[in-house]
Formats: sequence, C-alpha cells, structure tokens
Amino acid sequence: MSLVLVVAVGAGVGLVLRGGGSGGGAAGDGVTDPNTVVVKDEEIAELVEGHSKALASGDAKAFTSIFDQENTALVRGQARVFANLRKMPLAEKSYQVLRRQGRAEDSFGRGVKFTQDVAFVHRFAGIDLRPVAEWYRWTIEKASPHAPLVVTKVAGAPPTISGEESKTMYYPGPWDIWPDIAVVKAGSNLVLARPQDAALARRVAPTVSAAAAGDLAFWRKNGDPNAAVPAGFVVALVKGQAQLGRLFRTAKAEEAGISIGMPSWGVGDDTVKVGGTRVVMDTTTAFFKDDQGILEISEHELAHSLIAGLDSAEFSFLGRSKWIVEGFAEYVAGRDRPITENRRFPEGRAYLQGRLAMPFEGTLPTNALWDFKGMTNTNYFMGHLAMRFIAEKYGERKLVEGVVAAYRASGDDSEAAMFQALGVTKAGFERQWAGYVRAQLA
Repeated sequence: MSLVLVVAVGAGVGLVLRGGGSGGGAAGDGVTDPNTVVVKDEEIAELVEGHSKALASGDAKAFTSIFDQENTALVRGQARVFANLRKMPLAEKSYQVLRRQGRAEDSFGRGVKFTQDVAFVHRFAGIDLRPVAEWYRWTIEKASPHAPLVVTKVAGAPPTISGEESKTMYYPGPWDIWPDIAVVKAGSNLVLARPQDAALARRVAPTVSAAAAGDLAFWRKNGDPNAAVPAGFVVALVKGQAQLGRLFRTAKAEEAGISIGMPSWGVGDDTVKVGGTRVVMDTTTAFFKDDQGILEISEHELAHSLIAGLDSAEFSFLGRSKWIVEGFAEYVAGRDRPITENRRFPEGRAYLQGRLAMPFEGTLPTNALWDFKGMTNTNYFMGHLAMRFIAEKYGERKLVEGVVAAYRASGDDSEAAMFQALGVTKAGFERQWAGYVRAQLA
C-alpha cells in the first residue's frame, strides 16, 4: 500500500497548442479543385465551438449531433457524458482545439480520416484555482468535399512527451465511464461516486469535510495567507486498484489513494502551474474499515492537494524528494496522534532493529530506493518522523516554510531548498534526526 502524489512533469506541456493548428500546417491552403476533400482549421474550430455551446446551453441533441449517428453505442455513450457533465458544478466549461494528426486532405475526392485532440477545459466552482483540461482524441471523418465532419471515435489523448506514467492526459473522468454519478456535497468539497456507492459517499462526506477543514485550519495557522491554496477539493471513490488506475489517468495503480495534479490551462506568466487536483480513493483498502481510517487517508491526500498549486512544475530527473512530499502529507494526517499509534510504527521499529531489507543508517530515504524490497511503508514513516522532528525543533511554521520552498524549487533542488529554509546542512540535519528516530522507536 502506498499513497502518492502525481503531478505532471512540466505542467505547461501542450498548452502552447491552445487555439488550434494541425500536425502539418493549415489544411486546404490554396485548394481550388472542387473534387478535393479538405478539412480546414475553420471547420475544426466551428465543430469544437458548437460542441461547447451545446454543453453550456444544455442542448443534448446538438451535443451528440457531431458523432456518427449510425454508431448507436457511441451516441448513447456521449449522451451519458453530457448528462453526467450537466450534474457537475462547473464554473467554466468548454472544448478547445489541440493538435491534429493524419490525412486531412485528398485530391482524388476520397473521404479523409484523421485524429484531432481536443481539450475539455473546466473549473469546479469554489475548488479549482484555475481552469484545467482533460484531453480527448477524436477520430474524425469527412466523406466528400461538402460533407460535414463526423466524429467516429472518442478516446483519451496520449501525453505529448514520452516517459509519462499515465497513457492518457487526465482521461477518463468519471463522466466518461460511469453510467451515472452521485454528487455529494461535503462542506466546500465534492464526493463523486458511482450510483451503487451513493450511500457510501454520503457516509464518507462528513469525514472528508472534517479532513478538509482540519488541513485548511493547519494551513491558516502556519502557512502564507497570500499563497494560492484551494478552499475545497474534489474526491472520487472507486473500488479496487484497477478502477484507481483508470480515473483521471490510465496507469497501473499500487496506491490506496492518490492526488492527481492537473496543469492550469493557458499558463502563460501565471505563477499557478497546477490549477487543480483530483483525489481518488480506493474504498476496498483497510483505511475504509472505520471512520478513523477514512479521516487519515482523506487528510493525507487533501494535504497533497492543499499545496499542489505551489508546485513549480519544473522538469526534474529524479523528481521532488518523496520524504518531503509524503512526509508532509503523513505529518498533516497524523500530527494530533502519538507516533506509537501510527499504523507503520511496527515497521519503523523493525527497521531500527535491522530486521528489514535495509539497515537503518541514519540517512533520509532516497527516491531511487523508495520502493526497494518492500521498504515503501517504512520510507513513508521515516518521512513522517522527519517532519515531526522539524516541527518539534523548529516549529510548524518553519516546517511549512521548508515544504513550500521545496515545492517552489525544481524537483532536483527540493531537498536543498528545504535545508536552506531550515538553516542547516543535510549532514547536520541527518545527525540530529537519526538521534530523534532512535529515541522515538526505542
């Protein structure tokens, strides 16, 4: 079991494509032959703009009219998407043109078929700091020179760069794959669930609300009042890791919960690179056996989401130090309970006693060995103890200052930024921290 934060490397990736364009330049430039089948940028823009207007106005017939009417499953599925999206409290919603690939012109009068990536730009009211985007890949066909464009397939668009964990860009949303959505208010937050889990969502909602209130109170006490932090969160409930890896991403899931950071749409000079997050939690895990466990996982994931908007989103080779990222979330979730009550305490003691795959040598966990031979839970616990030590020695305000400094630095420089904020060297910190760990686990 692990809880991780996923923030796309380079939050601005792909946003330069806003406003349209195709992989091979504007199609149809200089075309005069009436037999030529060509798709112009203006046609794509008109198609996408009409789709936006249909969603905004609540016109289901217009929304589904762009899809292949002979493909009843596709039309029925998009009608379901429309109905689900209409339930979402979105302050902004529109479709925007991204990149195009494939043959969009034919000189011999034959039909053309190509793919067009489209961003669903949206912002949850009172929750997202900025609009964010889910990326679709539409397959579009044009049968003849004067035929309309027809969308024959809808899927998730892949990342623009290789090496991303997810095979799709924030697709699918629950509105894409759930037959219906139970939308439950939880204070300033939303809990989304499949219809059959509506009762569970209603039971979980007060705990999610309490977790959010606790995390936000911690921030108000210790954080910068002018920093970009959300006032609420979106939480989706799923059952099992297969579903966990198939919501707002397409990836292999090994966590119990996740906070997925989504890039701000049209970043430009905006300092907020991560406009919003989507928290997804697996209700089949041990955390959901009781209210205390639900509170713990909620506080942890919402702590990630709380400071996601402060992320620099700069590319880094190894990524932000996990002992800082996970240690902070663990600290926020467990700060009011004795360390001996932590579910990972026995593993921490076994680590200190040399009974695990690696011996305790008084050094902080590294990203490279974070998941080495079953050490993941232990490394979470060590990160937690690092944050407890900082809070006790320097105070919670200095802890928050150090974490924020680490987030605002590039991932590779995050650890150095933390120690600079604390005014200590890494070697000096580890010496003191190692003594603290031994005292806590004795």
